[in-house]
Amino acid sequence: MNIQHARARWGLILLLAASLAAPQAAAAVVKKKRASPAQVSKAKAKVKATTPRKAETAAPKEAPPSVVVLTVEGDKGGKLRAQLESSLRRSRQAKVASLKQYGAIGKQGGLKGPVVFTEAPLAKAAPKMKLDGAVTGRVEGASLSLRVLDASGAVVSDESFQLTRGKLSTADANAAALAISNALRAPPPTVFESPSSVTPSEPLEPATPVAEAPVKPVPAPPAPPSVEAPKPQAPTTVAERPAEAPRPLPPEPPKPVEPVKEPPKPRPSEALAIAPQPKDGPPPMEEEPESHTTTDPFLAVGVDTGSGGTVGSEPVRPPIARLTVGGTTTWRRYCARPGVKSCGEFDKKPEAEQLGDRSDYDSSVPYLGISAELELLPLARSTSAVRGLGAVLGYRRGYASTNVTLYNEVGQGGTHEVVATDSVLTAQAMYRYYFGRGDSRASLGYAGVRAGLLTRSFDVDESAESPLSGTHRLFPSAGLEVSVPLMRWVRLEGAGQIFISPKPGTGFSDEGGELKLEVSDYGTAVSTFGWEAELGASGEIWGPFGYSVRFKLSRFKDTFTGAGARLGWENGGVAEDTYSSIHWGITASY
Repeated sequence: MNIQHARARWGLILLLAASLAAPQAAAAVVKKKRASPAQVSKAKAKVKATTPRKAETAAPKEAPPSVVVLTVEGDKGGKLRAQLESSLRRSRQAKVASLKQYGAIGKQGGLKGPVVFTEAPLAKAAPKMKLDGAVTGRVEGASLSLRVLDASGAVVSDESFQLTRGKLSTADANAAALAISNALRAPPPTVFESPSSVTPSEPLEPATPVAEAPVKPVPAPPAPPSVEAPKPQAPTTVAERPAEAPRPLPPEPPKPVEPVKEPPKPRPSEALAIAPQPKDGPPPMEEEPESHTTTDPFLAVGVDTGSGGTVGSEPVRPPIARLTVGGTTTWRRYCARPGVKSCGEFDKKPEAEQLGDRSDYDSSVPYLGISAELELLPLARSTSAVRGLGAVLGYRRGYASTNVTLYNEVGQGGTHEVVATDSVLTAQAMYRYYFGRGDSRASLGYAGVRAGLLTRSFDVDESAESPLSGTHRLFPSAGLEVSVPLMRWVRLEGAGQIFISPKPGTGFSDEGGELKLEVSDYGTAVSTFGWEAELGASGEIWGPFGYSVRFKLSRFKDTFTGAGARLGWENGGVAEDTYSSIHWGITASY
């Protein structure tokens, strides 16, 4: 009996334990089954993250077109062309290519002369220089007609602008630059990106909502009244969230798709085939002057080997002729001393030893005169190096009136008023090497050589019965010259010459043998050394007219040997002749 009671007691305990454990088991089963919706949500988020986004049209910023400014017909001095280039650079709407490089490509193609700076070589130069087009124009009265050409040479724009005193106003220059850049700027292409063009980093899952299979409820075992069995749950369906803007996963963003540029459509009236540009371009060009502060001092103008720079549609060339007309202001100093090698050596002697006739001429007051000089360069319009060949002709004449004192062995011999004329003739050949420093002919410098004949005559009035004799010299010379422009109206000029045996007593004619006296009075033979140096400034003032101011120093030293006709000149002596002069005048160039 006790055994039966014990069994019944243990049975009730086991039944109670089973009823208590059944709800926990059912909850565990339900919890395990409900884990699948979280996996579905995770998979859906993964699908949304990898779904390609809608095509965006954020194209890279379009580069400004590259353009070269060609010939502007009727543009004197290249002013309008330089103004167009400057406006294009300031606007930063276009890149201005080098005209020198453009012309070099045209010459390689067999073109010669000014045609290399027109649109003739455009089709060949555009691929090499990566040009989008070119600009050319013509001056017609008081207006400028501009044509914009594409890379194939077809006209894409033709507009006119008013000129004021041969130039564009600031507003018109800016408008011209904007019109040029707009004509060459192609419309930006619109690129549509399809979802198929995106390569996902991992396989995509269907984007449709995933409905999970219904979860069957687990039947609960009978439980005591105090314990409620869990209610069966209905099949769970994942509700789709509202559409959101897809966001790329940080670890593996989709690769960007490069936009494909479509070629610009040709105009109906000008449907021409545009030659494709090769990948390999020309050598890097110089930076634009507007991109940073620079001088290039040589500028905008390239240096043409052996013949100068280029401006506008053709190389800058020197003027064919240049005439200088003006006056001279001269100081002369002359001395003659017997038995010595210099006037200073004689003057240092004691007065008791200063024997023989000697003369002094010192124009304390300068004498005035007139001057004219003509420079001719008949080959200046040539593009070869021979364009620097030319000739120079000059004439100067001054009038002097001063007192001359003659000294003899017994002292002063008397003072006489002398009226004399000082004449100089020049006839020389020259060659100049020109180099460019600016945008006009006035800014063209040169270095050169010259050689030829010179004459210098100082004639004393015979009626004055002066003891001072005149001097006449005819001699060859050779020298160097240089001119460096600083700005349009100022340039520095310098020159130097060596006189080759400028002996006195020589000239084109010797009537009555008077020229021989210039030597026989002081000795039987003479040797002479002479030179000349000058330094000055010149420049352009208005159009072809300008100015020139120079200081010139000329010196002659005559060394006599043998016995002369004058008193005390038994062993020869020396005569020194020095001219200091200022030459000033106006210039006219053609």
